[in-house]
Amino acid sequence: MPKQSKYNRILKQFTKINNQLPEDKKLSYKDRRIIIKDILLPKYEDVPHYKLRVKDIKKKIIREYNKIPPKEICDINYLDFSDFAYVSWHSLDETISELVPDCVFVKVSAGEYGETKIFNTRNYEYGRRGVRDIVEAIRPDANNESGRFVFTGLKKLRLRKRNDGTPENYYLDFVLYTVDSKGVETPYGDTDEVVYEVPKNRINRSKKTRVNKVIEQRIKQLKAKKDSRRRAKKTLEKNIKELNLLAKKANKRPTKTTEYTKYKQFNKTSDLIEKYKKLGKITEKQYDKDIQRILKNLSDE
Repeated sequence: MPKQSKYNRILKQFTKINNQLPEDKKLSYKDRRIIIKDILLPKYEDVPHYKLRVKDIKKKIIREYNKIPPKEICDINYLDFSDFAYVSWHSLDETISELVPDCVFVKVSAGEYGETKIFNTRNYEYGRRGVRDIVEAIRPDANNESGRFVFTGLKKLRLRKRNDGTPENYYLDFVLYTVDSKGVETPYGDTDEVVYEVPKNRINRSKKTRVNKVIEQRIKQLKAKKDSRRRAKKTLEKNIKELNLLAKKANKRPTKTTEYTKYKQFNKTSDLIEKYKKLGKITEKQYDKDIQRILKNLSDE
């Protein structure tokens, strides 16, 4: 019997167990897949499919869960909300996917631009949760007056949940604000926050410190990634401009030298575009745009 059949059988039991666990113990589909492929499947390498026993599979899955410590970072009450107080509209996706812990509940409220349901970030995907639709709805207005559209993360209480400090009772609501030239803010959603103070003691202070360090590290990593993308964009722009100049020169005075120089620069720029796309430093949209820009230099002959 092929491995995939064993994989599906293990995954089925894994999902059942996962759904019954508290939020701080649940694993994303990605994490479960890694555990199955790297740890569980090899254990059943030589076991015929008909000899697989659900009881044994569950036992091995639970054993793997027991190795994973509770995720303190899943407790929204330990988060420093100043880290999510000013999120540019175009940075919303990467903020949710890279800064917000992958085990808390989140919502996006943007008034006329759209609103998502409350969802858990564990299996977050930009295109499936409605976040992309909101960002794209904002884009035309934001591009006209850049910098005026920002999101602020506010702690709120989920429907019919008690304000008793239970982590899964809360969610992080990213509410859209517009800021005019005088600095006046206009919210596009409910700005009422719920207040719950974690009891002040040594253990809770230690937990909060650990959580804040994790978020701070993520902020640094995201900044480094943004800086890298910014440098890539600057490098690309420089090379595209250089190609434009060489193409104009070659079209004006076509010689073997000018043609060779133009094509050399074209190949260099094309390679950069492909490289940056592969590394995730430019988007699919930017990739298509830049490819069209450099191709014009070949069609203008």
